[in-house]
Amino acid sequence: MLFVLAFIILYLPLTIIYPTKVIGKKNLPKKKRCIATSNHYTNIDPILYDIKLVKKFHFLAKVELFKNKLLGWFLKKCGGIPVDRENVSPSSFKETIFQLKKDRQVFIFPEGTRNKAGTEQMADAKAGVITFASKGEADIIPMLLYRPPKAFRKNYIIIGEPFKLEAENTKRLSKEEMQHNLERYEETIKKLRIELDEFVEFKKKKKSKDKNIKALNSKNIKF
Repeated sequence: MLFVLAFIILYLPLTIIYPTKVIGKKNLPKKKRCIATSNHYTNIDPILYDIKLVKKFHFLAKVELFKNKLLGWFLKKCGGIPVDRENVSPSSFKETIFQLKKDRQVFIFPEGTRNKAGTEQMADAKAGVITFASKGEADIIPMLLYRPPKAFRKNYIIIGEPFKLEAENTKRLSKEEMQHNLERYEETIKKLRIELDEFVEFKKKKKSKDKNIKALNSKNIKF
């Protein structure tokens, strides 16, 4: 109930302040359990994903955010799962797996921290994203933000096709299988970044061409 109320209050303001186009939304399962992942720039990222994708994700968030009782209560009501970035506690692990087993959608930032420099390049993904996918029997949905959210600046979110683990038994990965899948995931992210960059570049060129044609038309130059 609290999430729905927060969504109603925040939807219009955030849509106006942070105009963000979603590419590949068809790749996001509507009801099936999954682990959504993305690069991470700012604290607004989780709210932006909830609003733009119209989803209640169960976000893994740094435990420090829950130390404030009021904020911690609000985050938990909205699906937040506290996690120690240096050492995932058994309770955090069990809660994440529990949500997946309930066919809910969990959101993980696999870098483990924010990219404060705002660069395109993602830091190495932590193996935890593969572990959760294995134990939670869930596909990974790779996503990317084009750049850090900034007020009144156009941004983009791209959603890739579901990433499925490869292993003899996906519920019990060997060290070699864990590393293999982690490398596959990172390669998937790199390809998704190229796809996103190409899309944005195409949009920029099209917009520039349209402006030029409009300018020429205003001077009565016909084609």
